[in-house]
Amino acid sequence: MKAFTLNTNSEFFEENLNLTIGNFDGIHIGHQKIIHELINLSKKKKYKSAILSFNPHPREFFSKTNDKFNIITSSYKKSLFKNFGIDIYIDFKFDIHLSSLDPNQFIEKILCEKLSIKNIIIGSDFKFGKDRKGDLLLLKDKALSNNFNVDVIDPVIDQTTNNKYSSSFIRENIKKGLFEKVTKDLGRYWHMRGEVILGDQKASKINFPTANVIPGSHIHPLKGVYCVYATINGKRYNAIANFGERPTLDGKKILLETHIFDFNDNIYGKELTVEFLTFIRKEQKFENFEKLTEQIKKDIKTAKSYHKI
Repeated sequence: MKAFTLNTNSEFFEENLNLTIGNFDGIHIGHQKIIHELINLSKKKKYKSAILSFNPHPREFFSKTNDKFNIITSSYKKSLFKNFGIDIYIDFKFDIHLSSLDPNQFIEKILCEKLSIKNIIIGSDFKFGKDRKGDLLLLKDKALSNNFNVDVIDPVIDQTTNNKYSSSFIRENIKKGLFEKVTKDLGRYWHMRGEVILGDQKASKINFPTANVIPGSHIHPLKGVYCVYATINGKRYNAIANFGERPTLDGKKILLETHIFDFNDNIYGKELTVEFLTFIRKEQKFENFEKLTEQIKKDIKTAKSYHKI
């Protein structure tokens, strides 16, 4: 695999770039088409392929909240870019200085001086600079005098729905637990990943031991029970998971609890990846452990049936 360069601050300079700009949250099917076109053109023109994103996301910066809305973690996004074959990923610091640059200053100081771009690939609705006043027409006008080319890519349309692929739609479907749609739009299963921690052992007492993970810094799904894949030590298992607060067990914090079928290894401290396949039911509070146990047995039967499909 070729070298992959990651820039995580604003104090750098690159040159001869074929660049695209965007948050690429989720890196869905639409994003993947842009990435492939970026890489193919870069090879043809012998430029370095580069993606410029902003950290924190402008939405986070201006809202001043810790709203968890990213579809995937920053580390997973970087690993996907590397696997796709991107040469350079620029995780540009978004601060008051950058946000105050007007469109002309953004082109001159960032695109030309810092990055010395040779080509830029953008969507027709691309906006940039202070108050998002920069647009495609301005970019094309400046391209002539700054010796770079502009390629415009049309939105990627899902032929089954006639809608363009959208991170916003994916976020809404994650919140609704509609993971068949999420999988289709991402081109892969959405997952949560984390270190298995020691829980309160209550699930073990009712004979359903779980591997517990604290949710990461990304969007949270609908609270409830899911049919999932669980990957540990590089091996994938069929499993069932509950995401929520465990009201019957008087849970005090949100956890992802995964019961792995036909598995009894000690995996505390190991990294667990849980891929969401389909929603089974919403989280609910039962009268007692007996009622909860009865429902869990039904849920496991449902999950095992789904895994056989």
